[in-house]
Amino acid sequence: MRLLRDNKGQIRIIEAFFASALILSSLALIPSGTMVTNSNTQILSSTATHVLTTLDSDGFLSTLIENSSWTTLRECVESTLSPSMWFNLTVFDDNMQQINDVQISSGNPVGQTIVSTEYVCASVSADYNIYIIRLQLSTVS
Repeated sequence: MRLLRDNKGQIRIIEAFFASALILSSLALIPSGTMVTNSNTQILSSTATHVLTTLDSDGFLSTLIENSSWTTLRECVESTLSPSMWFNLTVFDDNMQQINDVQISSGNPVGQTIVSTEYVCASVSADYNIYIIRLQLSTVS
């Protein structure tokens, strides 16, 4: 009979259960540093792919490469990116020999995380040259 009237022990167990559930759920909701880095890397990678596919519409990218319009190419990439982003672009032929003889970059890297994305581009001319464009991006960390 006394056991039925003494609910203090049962309430303490229920209270401890809810406290541990609250602590575990709050730990699950706090993002870890690795997840932030991965999402930043994924954002930079998708941004690089988006920039290159946008520039490649209607053969514009291959035309710039065939005409060696490196300054125009740099200006086009700069106009599609945020001013806080650093980029470096390198153009290779199908034998991975560098084609651009000048640096296509926005200066020095601004962050510790640099993402490199490669994109394959084909010329629209009758020669049908294939180019591999490597775009490296970084942002202020």
